[in-house]
Amino acid sequence: MPEIKPNYGISRIDQPEKKNHGFYVRITNKGKTSQKFFPDKSCGGKPKAQKMAKSYRNKIFNKLPRARQVAAASRRKKIKQSGVTGVTHVVSKSAVGKSYAYWQAAWTEDTTRKTAKFSVAKNGDKKALGLAIKAKRKPGRK
Repeated sequence: MPEIKPNYGISRIDQPEKKNHGFYVRITNKGKTSQKFFPDKSCGGKPKAQKMAKSYRNKIFNKLPRARQVAAASRRKKIKQSGVTGVTHVVSKSAVGKSYAYWQAAWTEDTTRKTAKFSVAKNGDKKALGLAIKAKRKPGRK
């Protein structure tokens, strides 16, 4: 098994108003999501809940195809902001080590999150940024 990042697939949930504290595990592969919540209180405290969440995550991770494990363990994204809310620069690295740079616009439409990506390799950095900003600023987009 490839070296897994310590908190891959695990999020900390703290909602004091709902007295909801714990660790949430979510891993998606080929459209199928495995998820489970580990509350601090019923697991015997925060450290035990975290340990149980990591154990569950590792069990799910080990069932993934080898290529997916390698990709998940090595994935790194560098994101910088453009200065326009909802427009970010992303550099993704594939499982084989190839980097892809693009500008991404994100907005909501009828309560659904939408995105548009514009390749830096295809359009150049400035043009890709301009296209992303234009896509974000179309009328009716939030």
